[in-house]
Amino acid sequence: MTSIPGSGLLRWAEVNVAALRRNAAAFRQYLPDSTRLLVMVKSNGYGHGAEIAARAAVEGGADWLGVYAPDEALALRAAGFNVPILIVGWSAPSLHPELIEQKVDITVFDTASIGMLSANAAAVGQRARVHVKVDTGLGRLGVREEQLADVQMVLEREQKHLDVCGLFTHFAVAESDAEFTREQHGRFLESVDVLRPVMPEALLHTSGSAAILNFPEMHHDMVRLGIAYYGYAPAGAATSLDLRIAMTVLARIAQVKTVAAGDSVGYGRTWRASSRRCIATVAIGYGQGLPRALSNRGTIVVHGAMCPIVGTVSMDQVTVDVSDVAGVREGTEAMYFGVHDAAKLGADAVASAVNTIPHEILCAVADWVPRLPVEADL
Repeated sequence: MTSIPGSGLLRWAEVNVAALRRNAAAFRQYLPDSTRLLVMVKSNGYGHGAEIAARAAVEGGADWLGVYAPDEALALRAAGFNVPILIVGWSAPSLHPELIEQKVDITVFDTASIGMLSANAAAVGQRARVHVKVDTGLGRLGVREEQLADVQMVLEREQKHLDVCGLFTHFAVAESDAEFTREQHGRFLESVDVLRPVMPEALLHTSGSAAILNFPEMHHDMVRLGIAYYGYAPAGAATSLDLRIAMTVLARIAQVKTVAAGDSVGYGRTWRASSRRCIATVAIGYGQGLPRALSNRGTIVVHGAMCPIVGTVSMDQVTVDVSDVAGVREGTEAMYFGVHDAAKLGADAVASAVNTIPHEILCAVADWVPRLPVEADL
């Protein structure tokens, strides 16, 4: 990617909207025409900026947007997004009236939440749009098998105030355990048999990124595209789709200095130079989302070269050995992850170095790091 010349920022994230659009379009083409494409833009669009991610998704062919929390949904409505929006998490009853008026789809998990939502819909004189989530084995939110009959009864009783628009579940190991995923899917189909009489028009949806790619027979009426939209196919998901990394995090070098053999760098003196070395201090640290766990084990890209992080990562700075890179000076751009200067270092590679997943690396980029939408070549 090409950064914004003379921006004057110490650190920033460039979000390639062309890559996001392309990724969404690739999945839109991959899916049957009858299957709706919902793109998840929760947690600030997986760190990319919710509005940036949502706009590119819709432009790329997304039919729906998905969020976790009510405030995320209402912010998208306020920003002018009129496509269907689903909240997959819990919604406080005090927010039901506004969500109903804004025609946001609300997820329910038990009879109490159904009754409360119906009462709030009656109070504002509008029907609430509802999706019922069933817990088929993930063990988080959702109606359990033994509660289905009670949920059916309450939905039938409250149907005057509710439009049941969806029925869904969430797979636990779609990237790595086909047997358990099929077991979960079987349980989901059993819940459909129980609840279908009170929700004949409900959209069925089960699949996130891994299941979209690994189990096309489970696409149903809609899929919920997450991490793959941002350019990262889940580990264990087989795909021929050419996904493009969308976000690049950059920071400027604040100082370059030479240290002698035996000199230490950083808190705790965890690194000492084995010979005369050139050290650059880059203006990004754990306060902006670069994990402290990358101390003495991660890399930063400078002028297209992979340079080792040396010493302990600080809150706002990280020190890097640039001895083998020419032309490094104060103000030079350095890349934490992404695509820059013909070099690629994905969030998945960073995640692997600290034993986590790319989702966490992306979402950890602090909200106060500016997101700059760019149209970069693909």
